[in-house]
Amino acid sequence: MALELIFVAIGCYLAGAVIALGIFGTVAARYLAAAAGTVGSLVLVVAAVIALTSIELTLTLPASTPLGGFEVRTNALAGMFLLLTGVLGTAISIYSSDYTAHVGGPPRQSALLVLLNLCLASLVLLLTAGNALTFLLAWELMSILTYLLVTIEYDQEGTPQAAFLMLALSEIGFVAMAFGFALIGAFDTGRDFASLASTSVPAGTANAAFVLFLFGFGAKAGLLPLQGWLPEAHPAAPSNISALLSAVVVKMAIYGLVLTTIVMLGPPPIWWGYLALGLGVVTAAYGILFSLLAHDLKRALAFSTVENLGFIVAMVGAALIFKSLRMPVLEALALVALTLHALNHAILKGGLFLGAGSVQMATGSRDMDRMGGLWRRMRWTAPAFFVVATGLAGVPPLNGFQSEWLGLMVLLQSHLLHDPAVRLAMAAAAALLALTFALAVTAYIRIVGGVFLGAGRSREAQHALEVPLTMRVATGLLAVSAIALGLLPPLGIGAAAAAAQQVSGSPGVLDSVLPPVFLHPERFALPVKLGGTFLSQVIPANGLIVVPTSPDFSSIAPTYIFISMAVVIAVVAWLLRLGGPRPRQTRQVWAGAIPHWEPSMQYTATGFTNPLRFIFGTVYRSTRHIEGDYQQAPFFARTVRYRHTFIEPVEEYLYGPVVRAAQKVSQRLGIFQSGNVSLYLLYLFAVFIIALFLR
Repeated sequence: MALELIFVAIGCYLAGAVIALGIFGTVAARYLAAAAGTVGSLVLVVAAVIALTSIELTLTLPASTPLGGFEVRTNALAGMFLLLTGVLGTAISIYSSDYTAHVGGPPRQSALLVLLNLCLASLVLLLTAGNALTFLLAWELMSILTYLLVTIEYDQEGTPQAAFLMLALSEIGFVAMAFGFALIGAFDTGRDFASLASTSVPAGTANAAFVLFLFGFGAKAGLLPLQGWLPEAHPAAPSNISALLSAVVVKMAIYGLVLTTIVMLGPPPIWWGYLALGLGVVTAAYGILFSLLAHDLKRALAFSTVENLGFIVAMVGAALIFKSLRMPVLEALALVALTLHALNHAILKGGLFLGAGSVQMATGSRDMDRMGGLWRRMRWTAPAFFVVATGLAGVPPLNGFQSEWLGLMVLLQSHLLHDPAVRLAMAAAAALLALTFALAVTAYIRIVGGVFLGAGRSREAQHALEVPLTMRVATGLLAVSAIALGLLPPLGIGAAAAAAQQVSGSPGVLDSVLPPVFLHPERFALPVKLGGTFLSQVIPANGLIVVPTSPDFSSIAPTYIFISMAVVIAVVAWLLRLGGPRPRQTRQVWAGAIPHWEPSMQYTATGFTNPLRFIFGTVYRSTRHIEGDYQQAPFFARTVRYRHTFIEPVEEYLYGPVVRAAQKVSQRLGIFQSGNVSLYLLYLFAVFIIALFLR
């Protein structure tokens, strides 16, 4: 049933592409193509739920090539990623129906909807690929389509370069993946993913394949030092495409990394886990540090994606470490944390990029320092943006808190290990991730405050208008999904547990820590009664609390945290009203002895994180430039402007020397490119003579 529904979803996407191409550039084409994409995504959600709860299904297609045939399949791991693709596809398709009208003229609008539907179809094909040939072809199709989507607004400054960088890194990663699959014999006749998982790979071959897979998928996931395309491509792409890239496309790298390194390569040596854990943690810290400095809203969100993908890769490393130590329960828990965070991040970051697109449409800018005051101007977009930003900051009771907390708890199980080196590595990783999550709270306070609070710091922000209904509905849909996953934890954790148990290959391995009802009934009778009596027919769980039976884990009860917070807020509000209504008083704002207060006197998003520039100055290498308009230099200034500059270490110290060396070599070789046809014919003749002698 799941495979049939998946083909129906692909058919809807293809129909949407044909509609957008056939009814060229009309309003009807926009809405019909978006409706087809929405229907396909909703069908995909149903197929994903079935895949999560059923056994693996495989279908071999009749066509074949010298490298093998084509094969599709579904299982719980693919189902988890199909679920996030379906949810985000629904929201993005709804959003695109009106957003696309603001992307150039009719030809460009039609191209955007055609490519968007085709890209969604390629993502589904990628997740259902049953062998290496199908996987790589779908991956290449996805890469080309996303490149074309990013270049839709090719006339914008920097867009072609950003799209080329994204495609170049993706192609380099593709070559690494293809070599990895070739090493483990994935192109032999009849070698599908299921047979590869059941075949032992020689240690040396497996080590080489692991490095290739980590590098290849890491290029798409934004793993250091390959993260450079994310902060460049996201600001260049239309916002609905930014949401697709950050929420869905980069998750394909996580899917591929889990599929290859944990499922197919067999028992890993422990250094695999060390490498993935270390790269993931460093990537997470790097991403959030530079998200704190970016004043471009979409660039800041792109660096945040680097941070979250780093955390997920760190969880892959933890799972590899526990697998090498033969600790299946902790391995499965690490897999639960990473798959759950993949789903949570997709919903939250998708909502943030859609909200950022709405803000950009309303103000005509992405510069957070020129925004402010939009909470009053965008009454629907602002609360939805606040919800998803709070969730991604890891604030309880929303869904981002669950996966981040569970990931930290998994790393803190290092006290159960006997090897001091492993215990130290995992404890250090947990500490650095905890610091990263704390900085993420600061980053999102800065973003929400700089964009929505205070007074508008530009004319555009002061006169901004709310976006069309479909765009509000799409952003609100993801905000509601985040609240639902936060207050009903069995929904997300149940899906993640199904995927984790399929990957670990040990059914029931999580029952000792995450029971099927996610509750220990005899110890927590009241929560069972409260949660089970009215929800047992709605969700597959008896309660609203996650209480592992192991005493080494902390309980997670987002629903009850929410209830407690609501009660506290209600009590405080009631106490404030005890004294009766107070008369409203108006006073002049103190503006440092300046006669009139101006919105420019507020804290900006840049100013909010100024202390961090000094705390992490070694990383940022930040410098401050002061420019003044003086009446009588150097004492009396009419205006003073502060400008901060910083460098990105990876770009400056790793890629900078390589680029400069390549430029020097190109300049010296340029003497051979004279433009003289006769000289070029001489080159060909010389090569011909040399070839004859070598023969």
